[in-house]
Amino acid sequence: MSGISGWIDRSRDLTHEGAASTFPSSRGGAGERRWAGPSAVLRHDADAFDPVGAQPATVTEHGRPAAVIVFDGVLDNAGELRSLLAGPGPRPATDADLVLRAYLRWGDAVAERLHGLFAFAVWDARSRELVLCRDRFGIRPLSYVPLATGALFASEAATLAAHPLLEPELDAEGLCALLAQVRRPGSGLLRGVREVRPGHLVRMGENGTREHRYWSLTARPHTDDLATTIDTARGLLGEAIAREATAGGGPGGPPAGVLLSGGLDSSALTGLVTAWAGTGPRTFTVSFGDSAAPVPDRPFAQAVVDHLACDHHEILVDPAELTDPRILDAVLDAKDHPSPFGDKNLTPYLFYRRVAGLAPTALSGEAADAVFGGLISEEERADAGHRTFPWIERARAFGLTNGIGNGLFDQGLLRRVDLIGFCAERYAEARKEVAHLPGAPADDRRAREIDHFHMTRLYEQAVNHSERLGAAAGLRIRFPFSDHRLFEYLYNVPWRMKSFDGRDKSLLRAIARDLLPASVLDRPKVPFPITYHNGYKQSLTDRMRDLLHDRDAPVLPLLDRAAAGQVVDDPRRLDRGGWLGRADAEMVLQLDAWLRRRRVRLVL
Repeated sequence: MSGISGWIDRSRDLTHEGAASTFPSSRGGAGERRWAGPSAVLRHDADAFDPVGAQPATVTEHGRPAAVIVFDGVLDNAGELRSLLAGPGPRPATDADLVLRAYLRWGDAVAERLHGLFAFAVWDARSRELVLCRDRFGIRPLSYVPLATGALFASEAATLAAHPLLEPELDAEGLCALLAQVRRPGSGLLRGVREVRPGHLVRMGENGTREHRYWSLTARPHTDDLATTIDTARGLLGEAIAREATAGGGPGGPPAGVLLSGGLDSSALTGLVTAWAGTGPRTFTVSFGDSAAPVPDRPFAQAVVDHLACDHHEILVDPAELTDPRILDAVLDAKDHPSPFGDKNLTPYLFYRRVAGLAPTALSGEAADAVFGGLISEEERADAGHRTFPWIERARAFGLTNGIGNGLFDQGLLRRVDLIGFCAERYAEARKEVAHLPGAPADDRRAREIDHFHMTRLYEQAVNHSERLGAAAGLRIRFPFSDHRLFEYLYNVPWRMKSFDGRDKSLLRAIARDLLPASVLDRPKVPFPITYHNGYKQSLTDRMRDLLHDRDAPVLPLLDRAAAGQVVDDPRRLDRGGWLGRADAEMVLQLDAWLRRRRVRLVL
């Protein structure tokens, strides 16, 4: 969860420039160090697990730097790589050193040899090329801006926006991507900013840019019977948990904890960790008190704790903290873009910050829904009539034509930038990526598409958000359900087998059947708890009133001011659809704060 950034310019000597960026990264927090040489400056913002001075890492040849790396992540197969790279000379001391030596041995083919969560940049001084790479699911962030004679790159778009060579601008496509929460693959929100795509390596040199895809989900026949499928999935998940749990909190530190909500996913994870370790792990559950949610998770989490004899910690979040401007800014910086989810992000950030003081590393059940088919309904398996992503269709079923959080924007503006058309284009683009098996039934084809959408497009709203919030809070979150070997296997399990008993995530329930109490195994899915505290809703109304009276508020040209004024006049509108009315206000307020903090110019 460190931050990396850099500036490449082949037309000038950057040795004495020293400033790869001017914006402090929300990742890291333990100090920063830079390497500057002819044509390149690389910066590493260290976290507590990667002390200042370990990076940037270099390898010299004939007395000159051959290559320099900045690395963010953790390798699961570091031991295997060390064995493959064994030879004369000192052993690589860190994962960054290891990846750099692996790059010098295998070149671009290094990417497919790396297992884990990572993003890295290598300045190859021999060829004067910049190499950028990101893990298979893009859990660790990495963006870049191509320039005429080089490039900028950074973990966070905020770092790029602060560089004097980039004027941050939001155009029509960027606005659509922001409001739809879906982007064109490889594109950032700001004009000219690109993202290294998950499972891709990008090489930028004097002869142009080459993009290499080193991993993707592929369609294969599934020949295992149900019993074998359950056993295989449990084995793959158990191996992933063993790899992640042993990451712990660093050498000599406490073992990894488990983020336990009381839902099926986190409860199954807790049970499997217990089976692996032979004892109940330390577990952490967030709580607001009795007014947290209509269906409190606390009794179910407690049932798991009692059943497995966990060392449990209930972390209380005071709703008053959710209105602290410093927390609002910290969360916006961590996410690196606005969203309509409000306290669904504020609460985890505060929760993670407190967990970090007790267990620097924690395991999360995020991604289980995607990999075990927990997001597919009977209606969504019908092959006909679908024009956009399932989560956007669900929003439209609630009367939200333009998706969640967009009810207070000027409808004429949304038609002019063609938000609906943008979503349709991204949907068609995503469907083309899905390979099908010849002769597959229509409902299996549809289920494969939905799985692919969730695995490749919805991550931004789940795993990636959690990783970024955890990084800003000082907590290393690991995601055993995001293991690529587990994904590759379960992606090809037919939908009927994933729901063999007529319920969602039947396979996961079967895996955890002998580990958890029946009350948890059979409970319906509920969303992450939100606060219903009147003080939080009042703060939204007050902030919206202040915004509407601020002539310089950058978001004003995008709003339906009458609709926004109605929320101020009648705060009950915030309760529409449970939290959907609140999401409209959250999106407006976050977008305004983001435009201000990044000094973004609208070019619509």
